[in-house]
Amino acid sequence: MPGETELTSAYSSKVADDLEHNVAEQERIRGEVARLTAELDELMHDHGVLLSLRQALQSGAPASDRQVPRQKASGKTGKGAKSGKNSGSGKAATLVELIRDHLAAAGAPCSASEVTTALGEQHRDRHIQTTVVRTSLENLVAKGYAHRTKQGSSVFYTAAAPAR
Repeated sequence: MPGETELTSAYSSKVADDLEHNVAEQERIRGEVARLTAELDELMHDHGVLLSLRQALQSGAPASDRQVPRQKASGKTGKGAKSGKNSGSGKAATLVELIRDHLAAAGAPCSASEVTTALGEQHRDRHIQTTVVRTSLENLVAKGYAHRTKQGSSVFYTAAAPAR
């Protein structure tokens, strides 16, 4: 019937438009989450620097005797930042670098909570939150550096195979 064909065509067009809008909105929100995650990482870094300075000032020891954490490059997010280990450079690794290294070394799928606990134990001088780790893991998945699997209601992450 002609009426059904027109209605089906109208619905198909509307669904296609809605899907396109949905995908665009997902991308916009992913970008906003990535920007906010980078901003939060920078604030957390600044917090650590300020805590170190306060501790140095309260202890009375000259600040030159203390190792000052590295400054983050302003305006850089995941794409411009260095990846890999910072051994020998004297610079503290970023949280994303620590997470990538942990996933690579784990050899088994890890939950965000497990990654947070392990990094918290290894880096007691850093305040590492599960929500930030989870967001960072999701960003690594989105960029292809990690894989996500679900087992029931639990989510586990593994390192992606390095590109050759």
